This record gives sequence, C-alpha cells and structure tokens, in this order.
Amino acid sequence: MSAGRLILSCVFSLTTMSVLSPAVMAQDVAQPEVENSKYQFAGEINSNSVYVRSGPGEGYYPTIKLDKGAAVTVVGIKFEWLKILPPEGSFSYVAKAYVERTGDGSIGSVTKSDVNVRAGSSLNAMKGSLQTKLNQNDRVVILGEQDEYFKIQPPAGAYLYVNKDFVTPVKAIANNGTATPADSAQPQTSTTPPVTDSTPAANTGTAVVTDTPAPSTQPTDGTQAAAPTTQDSAGQQAQTQFEQLEARFAEAEKLPLDQQPIKELLAGYEPLANGNLLPESMRRIAAYRVAVLKVRAESQEQILALKKQQEEFEKKQQASRSEREELQQRIDNSKVKVYAAVGEVRSSSLQQGTEMLYRLTDPANGRTVVYLRSNDPKMTNWIGQFVGVKGDIQNDSQLGLNVISPTAIDPVDPSQVNDSVAAQILPPSLMPKAPSADTTTP
Repeated sequence: MSAGRLILSCVFSLTTMSVLSPAVMAQDVAQPEVENSKYQFAGEINSNSVYVRSGPGEGYYPTIKLDKGAAVTVVGIKFEWLKILPPEGSFSYVAKAYVERTGDGSIGSVTKSDVNVRAGSSLNAMKGSLQTKLNQNDRVVILGEQDEYFKIQPPAGAYLYVNKDFVTPVKAIANNGTATPADSAQPQTSTTPPVTDSTPAANTGTAVVTDTPAPSTQPTDGTQAAAPTTQDSAGQQAQTQFEQLEARFAEAEKLPLDQQPIKELLAGYEPLANGNLLPESMRRIAAYRVAVLKVRAESQEQILALKKQQEEFEKKQQASRSEREELQQRIDNSKVKVYAAVGEVRSSSLQQGTEMLYRLTDPANGRTVVYLRSNDPKMTNWIGQFVGVKGDIQNDSQLGLNVISPTAIDPVDPSQVNDSVAAQILPPSLMPKAPSADTTTP
C-alpha cells in the first residue's frame, strides 16, 4: 500500500470513529435500580454549576447544571449519589412513533406498552439513558421535538442523580406518593434486576440500596407475624425520637435565639447522627441539624454574655441613681438650702456691657464678694437685703471678681448661714471659724 493510500485510510478510520462515537455513546443504558427511601428529604444545592446526571456515577452524562440555592427532592441514596426527582428545567425523550398528539398538541397519548423514556439533557444531545417505561394510553406533556423524539415533561418514575457532597439537607419529608417507597409492593419499571446490599462494592453502576426499610410485620403465609427484633424496636424508637426532635426544632426556630433550647436539641440529635439506627436520609438531616445548632450555640453564648454585661451596667446605673436620690432626699429632709453665693445686695458704680451690674457684699464691712449681672427691674427691690443667689458662677478677668447671672434670688437670714443655708461663695465675716488650738498645759 502506498504512503498516500495509508494516510487516506487512517484519515477515513479516524473520521469513521468520530462519526460513530456519538452513536456508540447513545446506545441504550438502563439506569441501575436504586430503590426509593421510605424516608426522604428536601435538600438545597450548596455550590454553583453542579451537574445533575442521568445515572448514579460520573460515567453518566449530565442533564442540567444547578446553582447554589436550587431546591431538590431526594428520594433515594446509592453510595455517593442521591436519587432525586427531576428538578425544574429537566425533560425526557420518548419516540414520536409511539405517541399521538391530542387536543392542542401539548398533550400526547402513548399508543403501545413498554415504551422507553430516556433522560434528556440541556447540555448535550445524549439520550441513551433509560429512565422508565410508559404503557398504552399513558398521557405525557409535550415540551418540544428533537429529531425522532418528543421532549416531554419527566413522567412519574423518571429520576436523576446528583453527588451528595453538593446537597445540604433541609428537612425530612413524608413520602407523598410521587416516589415509590422501598417497601412498596408495586413492581419497579427498571430493566435491571435489583441487587441487595450484602457485600460492599465499588461504584461501577451496580445498584446497592443503602437506605434499607424496616422489615414488614405482615404475615406472608397466613400465620401470625413474628414479634419485632430488638434492633427493629430500637430503630423505631430512634425514628420516633427523630420526628419529635424535628417538631421541637421547628418550634425553637420561632423563638429568639437566646431563648432557643439549643443544648437540649444538640443532646438529642448528636447520638442519632453518630449512630446507625436511622436510615441514611434521616442521619444526614440529623448531622446537618447538629452543624447548624453548634453555630447557633456559639451565637447564643455571645448574646447571653452581652445581655449579662448590659444587666450589670443597668444595675450600676440604678445604684448611682438611687445614691443621688438618697442624697437629694437627705438634703430635702435637712431643709438645707444651697446657693451659689450669699450676701447683701448693693448697687455698683462700675458698669460694663449691656447688663446692669450689682454687688453682693459682706454685711460686716460692705466689701464686694461677687458681682451680679441682670437687667431684671426687680433687682432694685433686693438692694439692701441679705439674699441667697442661684446661678452659674463665671470669672470676669476685667472685673477681677466672679460674676453671677441670677436664676433665682431668695431672702436669707444671715444667722442661718452654715446651718440651714449653704453657699459656694460666702462673705468672709460669715465663713466658719476654725477652732483655736488649746495651749494650756496640764
């Protein structure tokens, strides 16, 4: 063979492989059977651009990408993969040849039994993963067309998968009939026979049920059912405790954080999360509750510490107010009147500024003790009287003495000064005299 023909042959071979490759990849692949859990949960995607796949493994083609916060309903578990109801935006394929449009064309009626439903993808043209089967007269919602297929709303029995690392459990949900429980007597539609979880295996697509349901207590041979084992009883008690904790958790969320019974809830959830009495789906929720409650416990401690500081501060403030009130009460009880200054009012020949100046003098010698500044015409009525003056005391550098702008003036008996009358500024003649030293020798 010549070199030119050899090159052409290689090119033809590569071209043929590239053309056939999608066809090979599009061969029908039945999803491995993953039984639905009796206990299911609502979850939330915790990262961006998370692939949802047509089967429980990386080898299955992606059908859609979900971003953080997207809601999913988990109905089963297989190794690291969660079996979910098709999320919003998902679709399936069914052959046009077996569907007859009705009405306005948005609804189709299946015309034969055992019609394959394939997982559709908004990310590629793959359609080889078989999800479920439809029977004659089953109704489908038609969303569009693709080659020889109708795009349809995923029917009951169609599921997708997502890695469990990208799903945060939110709450347990009761089986609403959309998903078939693992202990249901209804036949499964998958073409792969069920495989029991008797021996651990690698994730190669073989179905392994990790969320085993509680065994049925109904007799199968007409005889009386056997009493439940100790393990069954413990599992039922654990499930009852879990349901009670979930109810308490929901009630606690209605309370302020500092009033939530976080320690009690943690004490209940932790043994369930770390034990093996609950189904996998419920254990995952219990573990999520533990993580949330631990964060809340730290926040609760900080809030309680802050409230304690506030209470201590308020106690100190109250003690200070009580002390002031007690002091004021003592003053009121003793009937001591306190003034800025006392003295005899006299006119002043020294005037300065726009307000009249008056002198408060020592009655013993007429010397000025402090100046009074006021334009009140009633001031002249106080001239020659001994009074107590209230008001702020300010130093006037030009006058060389203190000045008071009176806020109140009362007549005062000079003999009561230092007894029932007190003042910041006193005439020198009325100041208390220090006792003389006793120099007498014994």
